[in-house]
Amino acid sequence: MNTPEKLSNKVGQVGHRVDFKKLLISDCEKLEILPETVGQLECLKDLEIRGCPNLKVLPDSIGQLEKLTCLRIVGCKKLETLPEALESLRNLWIWDCPNLTSLPMSLGKLKFLEELKTTGCAKFKLLPDSLGQLKYLKDLYIVGCEKLETLPETLGKLESLRKLEIKNCPNLTSLPMSLGKLKCLFSLIIGCVNLKALPEDVGTLETLRMLMIMGCEKLEALPESLG
Repeated sequence: MNTPEKLSNKVGQVGHRVDFKKLLISDCEKLEILPETVGQLECLKDLEIRGCPNLKVLPDSIGQLEKLTCLRIVGCKKLETLPEALESLRNLWIWDCPNLTSLPMSLGKLKFLEELKTTGCAKFKLLPDSLGQLKYLKDLYIVGCEKLETLPETLGKLESLRKLEIKNCPNLTSLPMSLGKLKCLFSLIIGCVNLKALPEDVGTLETLRMLMIMGCEKLEALPESLG
């Protein structure tokens, strides 16, 4: 059986394989760190880290991967932070990382990001204002973020957003009024038990073709614009 030290050494060797385009690290229960040499995988496009419950940190060198377009992090229960520089990403998935407290404040620098999914990040309290700088973002999913209390008004600046799903965020009581400015929004799914109101302008979204409201027990009324 590999000790954590031996496993870390083996993972560290991947930096010598600069031709890797996809790297999957799965079900390594004792893995606590990834080596900085991961940043030497200059051809890497797809990185998935799954089922590593003791992984606490990702190396900053991941930000050097200029061809990395897809990053998926699933079931890393002790992970607390993400690297700041991930500017080439198009897809970012973060699932079941309950100790992750926030997305990077530099989120807006991910200028090519098209899809952002966060599920089961129980300690998220807010999303950075820089979210509104993601002008190519098409899909945004915020699910199971139990401590999330607010969404930034800059949400309304997501000029390419087509799908927005916000569910199982029990501390979220309102949505930003700017949501009514999402002129490309096609699908809106909302399911937050303590949500009290929807933005009045949501019914004026000309491109909206699917609206689902579920389990919003505190919702007192629907906007008149939906009539």
